[in-house]
This record gives sequence, C-alpha cells and structure tokens, in this order.
Amino acid sequence: MTVPLFADPAEVLFAGSLSTHEAAELVDAFEDVGLAIELREVSPRRSLGDIAWLALIAVPLKPFCEQLAKDFADDAHEHLKALVGKILRRDRQAADSARRVLVLQDSTTGAQVVLEPDLPSQAYRQLLSFDLTTIHRGPLHYDGHNRRWRSELDEADTASSPHG
Repeated sequence: MTVPLFADPAEVLFAGSLSTHEAAELVDAFEDVGLAIELREVSPRRSLGDIAWLALIAVPLKPFCEQLAKDFADDAHEHLKALVGKILRRDRQAADSARRVLVLQDSTTGAQVVLEPDLPSQAYRQLLSFDLTTIHRGPLHYDGHNRRWRSELDEADTASSPHG
C-alpha cells in the first residue's frame, strides 16, 4: 500500500451502484497509486456533451501526476492505465449504450481530463507530463488520430480570436 499523497481524500463520484466488494476494490486500487478517496455513489448523469461519465475524480492533478511519475518512474503510466481499466471494466454490461468514461477533474482549476476505455499507453505517458496550466477551457481529450492530448474548446477559441 502506498502512502496517500494528500492530507484530504480525493472525491470520487461513481455513477451507479457498487457492491461492498466493488467499492472496497476501488478504494484499494486508488490506494495503490497513492490516493485516499471518499467514494460516493450518485445517479447516472450526462455531461461533456453526450458522454456519460462513470466516475469523476476530483484531485489536484499536477501534484498527483508528478507524484505518480516520481513513485513509479517509468511504469507510472501503466499504473494509471491499470486504475482506469479497473474502474471502467466493471461497467462493460451497462444497460444503456452511452460511451462511459472516467473524468479526472483538477480540484484546483476545474480543468477536466477525459479518460476513455482502451487508451494506448502512449496517451497515459503523455498525460503524466502534460502541462495542464495550458488548458483554459476543457475538457482535455486524447486525439488518437494525431496521438496527442487536446482541448477542442481551447483550439476553437484560438482559431476565432483576432490574434489566433
């Protein structure tokens, strides 16, 4: 078990219901990457356009990513990928056909990072070193075609500004 990174637990909102065993597994999975969590079940909801999030995790993202990279060195991205997989895997037989994602929300800035099922290791590797202060309006998505993280809203703002 890793020592928690932050004095206060990260808030994790889970859309749907969890058995006691599933909740304990999620708490353990977060502890493995250094996060103590406060897990709350909420009614399923839609956000980020038509995407339905399965879980929303509010944590100071910059310190979390930095500490994850420090603690796990070259394997940090694999630990994050494994955590996301554990969370999203349990929802494979969801009753609705909505695309389910995990959303990391920076508790400091409100910036959101959308983690979809089956992201490549390269995406997690890039995310751990991404400068989140460059995001003004999110959410941040991984563009598999261009193999990079991007905020379409920021890009639209830049394209429409007189200086862009």
